[in-house]
Amino acid sequence: MGEDAMADRPNEVAQRTAAALAYVCAKLEQIREDLRAGAGGDEAPLDHLLAAIRDSRDLAGPLERLHARLQADGDAMGIYGNIRKGAVGRGLPLAGVDSSSPPEVVYLCPAARCSRYWWPQVATSVPPCTISGQKLRRGRL
Repeated sequence: MGEDAMADRPNEVAQRTAAALAYVCAKLEQIREDLRAGAGGDEAPLDHLLAAIRDSRDLAGPLERLHARLQADGDAMGIYGNIRKGAVGRGLPLAGVDSSSPPEVVYLCPAARCSRYWWPQVATSVPPCTISGQKLRRGRL
């Protein structure tokens, strides 16, 4: 592996983790229901991931275990099959966002650990993070 490839590896892992957390955040209740209905019948892999997030621990192991459990319970794609390679942080403009106009407001993960986002909507208050319950943080594109 070349020096450039090794330098990119931590960034790729961080991007993959952020995309996986965004997926879990968006599908939290569905994942919880799937785990309850699955062969294990409990939410332990999800609970372990949520505890790791709250305690600022490494998330690779808990994400892998949750992914494997979902697959074992019949979700062939699990977590990682539902995220696009390179979907996070490639510096490409978002579709529908005019980069020549003033920056647009977007709300992001309060802990900056996942890549999920929420666009402001008229007469709708900013939702909390599904995982931590904290208010999403305001950002600009």
